[in-house]
Amino acid sequence: MQRSRPLKSAWPTLESAVTELADPPSPPKTTETEPTAPAPAPKSRGLASPEFLRLLAVQMLFGLSYSSFLLLPKFLRVELHAPASQIGRVMGAAPIAAAVIAPFVGDLASRFSRLSVLRLALLAEAIAAFGFCFSTEVGLLTYVFRALQGLAWVSVFNLTATMAADLVPEKKMAQAIGYLGLAMLMTNAIAPGIAEPLAASVGYLPVYLSAGVLVASALLVVPGLKSARKFDAPQVSRASSGELKSGRILAIHYGSFLLGIGIGSMFTYLQPFAIELGAKVVGSFFFGYVGAAMFVRGVLADFTDRVGPARVTVASFLLYALTVGGTAFLRPDALLLVGIGLGISHGFGYPALTAAGFRGVPREARGRFMSWYTFSFNAGYAFTALLLGPWIDRFGFSVVFLANGLLIFSGAVAIFMTQLRAGALYSSAG
Repeated sequence: MQRSRPLKSAWPTLESAVTELADPPSPPKTTETEPTAPAPAPKSRGLASPEFLRLLAVQMLFGLSYSSFLLLPKFLRVELHAPASQIGRVMGAAPIAAAVIAPFVGDLASRFSRLSVLRLALLAEAIAAFGFCFSTEVGLLTYVFRALQGLAWVSVFNLTATMAADLVPEKKMAQAIGYLGLAMLMTNAIAPGIAEPLAASVGYLPVYLSAGVLVASALLVVPGLKSARKFDAPQVSRASSGELKSGRILAIHYGSFLLGIGIGSMFTYLQPFAIELGAKVVGSFFFGYVGAAMFVRGVLADFTDRVGPARVTVASFLLYALTVGGTAFLRPDALLLVGIGLGISHGFGYPALTAAGFRGVPREARGRFMSWYTFSFNAGYAFTALLLGPWIDRFGFSVVFLANGLLIFSGAVAIFMTQLRAGALYSSAG
């Protein structure tokens, strides 16, 4: 890359010209060459840097808005008397939209910038939240607003995860992703904990209005994210592209798909299942889930990096399969315990699986990897929301939860075999 320099003399010689070409000056403070440099982030950046803290703030403000709609299945069931199939279609609009846009998020950020795409994502969530304020029945706008939320979620997750990976050292990657997830998980308890009693006393209008205001305020934090430069996706080498198609990475994507199936099943159908069994309040599930996940990603934040992402992924998938499959035998007084099991397994599993994937591909390919990783997750979520509702209406909740538990177990086997073959289970380097 050529740079304009002040003319220091009027008699450049051949020797000085050759020296200039062989060893061009590189001012230490410039960032012009950063987009193509695969080197790790500067040591001054890390988990306590202002940029990473701003990233956490954006994630949490977005999460408070998005998590306010975790109780949407309850609203559809109790207020609008929607059957499981209709609940599934409404909830499925988000992951379907997310799955469609996920493969293109990296390219969009390359063409424009992470900052621009992040702003558009936050704006989409704000439009959807404010739009639900005026929704009085299940109709076309319900699906449109839910789809906007799906577009927003997958974009925010993709961008914040890749930005976090750029900001921290390699050995702290799982911890950083865990903190990023923790910021979102906290909102999974805070938002429903406030929204459920608020909606019961004054209705859902204040809930959705607050959700819109919160995500709109995140737009004020975005300008401080100086790391929102363009992706390196267009310059991914042929060798790096080959790594993205390896059996090890394909197993990671399969695991992401199964994580989506597990979360989709629990977040979409657990509430109506519990209500069918006689439960009046379902908020204890979210408190158990978030409390356990917060403990895992807070107190045990560095556990995955010390033990190794590959090992932790396999162990957490086994517990994940047991939790989802065991929900087939749910009792209303066990919602808290089910939430704790999901919080531990997902709290360890998601950042561990993500870190194992990041460590399996070159830095230049992370944007493209993350696009397909989030596509797989949302495809799994969409699968549960779209296809399982009619099966539940016909065969009941228990059969579907048990089948999904067996599917997740197959993911544990696939990840174990591919990570073992790659030698990733032998060291904490993953």
